[in-house]
Amino acid sequence: MANNKQFEEFTEYNFKVDLSEKVATRDKVYSILSKAIFQGNLKPGQRLVESKLAKLMKVSRTPIREAIIELEQKGLVVSSPPKGVKVAPLPSKEELTEFYDINSVLRGLAARKATHNITSQEIKCLEEIIAESEHFLKEDSLKNIAKLNIKFHQIIDQSSKSKELILLLDNVYKKSRERFSEIISQKKRQEKSIKEHKIILQALIKKDEELVEHLMREHIENAKEDLLQEIELRENNPKERVVK
Repeated sequence: MANNKQFEEFTEYNFKVDLSEKVATRDKVYSILSKAIFQGNLKPGQRLVESKLAKLMKVSRTPIREAIIELEQKGLVVSSPPKGVKVAPLPSKEELTEFYDINSVLRGLAARKATHNITSQEIKCLEEIIAESEHFLKEDSLKNIAKLNIKFHQIIDQSSKSKELILLLDNVYKKSRERFSEIISQKKRQEKSIKEHKIILQALIKKDEELVEHLMREHIENAKEDLLQEIELRENNPKERVVK
């Protein structure tokens, strides 16, 4: 059928390239499949068949099965009775809006609490993260910027000294990063994000808790708007999936 034909055409081309190093570990298989989902090459609702994947990747079904289990645990695929899995549907815009609104409140509160707890060493780390991010931006190394972005927020979260808040934020992070990392990591958004980080850092240095909270919530709101716009663009222009 159409979906199967589309899937086979995709896998026969991409998997041969990606496995040219002949690395057949579960992590490699997971990396290939998750990347395909993030970039929209494997679409919501598309079935993943163990036997076909194993044949195309020229590996046993064990690493395929293990990778699929991990994909399911992270919400990238869902069960498709009677057996098998399919790519998970994207959340609705209403669900995303609610999710980011909650994230905005939590991160704003964490930043506010961090204002009077953050140490000079942690401030220095944030400055170094921003400098490294700008360096990687010039090299178009968006994956490294994404990692630094996580570190930036984790330092502020930890500086809140609130165990319950940190736990909640960690849960929020795990739910968001896997499904939307490819979209969030686009260059246009990263450029804005680094500028916003600079402003947040200056407010932290001044120990202006109200401004810090406001800026952090605005930062999350901007990320939400950019994400929603990018998803809408991809829906309206399904062929335009090149990360810029």
